[in-house]
Amino acid sequence: MSYDSLRGARGAGHWQLRFYDFNVYSHKKKKEKLEYMHANPVVRGLVRHPKDWPWSSFSFYAKNEAGLAGIDAVDL
Repeated sequence: MSYDSLRGARGAGHWQLRFYDFNVYSHKKKKEKLEYMHANPVVRGLVRHPKDWPWSSFSFYAKNEAGLAGIDAVDL
């Protein structure tokens, strides 16, 4: 698939410019990114706490409890 096939109707790229791939290279960065993902539903006002988001891995990492989504644990 070429880049041109991913372009939108107005010629804009598929991804917004502020999004990019990022290699997580340290335990500190892993924890930072995981906390960011857990905070997203709270920041958007969808839930009051990360544990309240049904698809979150928060409870898995905080209390070792299984949730709706299967988790490939990240060593923190």
